[in-house]
Amino acid sequence: MKELFDLTTQLACYKGYHSNDTNVQIHAVFVPLILFSSMVILHHVEIWSGWTLTHFLAATFAGYYLVLDLKAGALAACILASTVKGIDVGVLEIPVKWAVLVFATGWFAQFYGHAVFERRRPAVVDNLVQSLITAPFLILFELLFALGYYKALRVEIMQKVTGDKNQKPH
Repeated sequence: MKELFDLTTQLACYKGYHSNDTNVQIHAVFVPLILFSSMVILHHVEIWSGWTLTHFLAATFAGYYLVLDLKAGALAACILASTVKGIDVGVLEIPVKWAVLVFATGWFAQFYGHAVFERRRPAVVDNLVQSLITAPFLILFELLFALGYYKALRVEIMQKVTGDKNQKPH
């Protein structure tokens, strides 16, 4: 249970399925699009008094991300909250049929990336829930890594993935 709330373990588990640069780029585009399209679709399912499944999804993801890492979790929470607000007020609303198309295309692209470039089955096959929740956070971290943040974490993750204790930061 402790590993469930360990940032390095969670990101390394998911990163271990993504070593091919082309597949990583596919995921960098389509994971956010899948999350967004899911939010659009789930926004049409009201739970209680104007609160939808999108609100629940965003709050759950944000809460978990905040527990894993306060700074990056706060950034992710702001992105999620802004997306929810944009959907709520109609600025980011797209027709459900388009959201379903984006959702399906995103999943197809990711499975294609794993089959053709990664040559490994996707993490979602082994752990559905962990993959769905961790994927967007890893994509955010990949951006933060590229911007020069969290260098030590990046090394830790790669050490866990490769087992290489001599991994040096870039």
